[in-house]
Amino acid sequence: MSLLDAFGVVSLPPLIRHSAATHLGRLLVAADVHALELAKERAHGFVDGVEAARALIPATIEKLYIAVEAAAEARRRELTR
Repeated sequence: MSLLDAFGVVSLPPLIRHSAATHLGRLLVAADVHALELAKERAHGFVDGVEAARALIPATIEKLYIAVEAAAEARRRELTR
């Protein structure tokens, strides 16, 4: 199961899927809180771009935003314990 599948984002074109998985992966391995915030901003920028291009339906865009937030929060908990 991929990171995207774990967050409920299963139907994406291959290029978008690859980029989204890369951004989520960067969130999950951020070395510190600063790196995490930077990765989160970049991931949000990616999703904003996909949304602006109207490349996906709104429900899928929302799932991507939720996946970014969930991955960032999970990593933040790991970094601050």
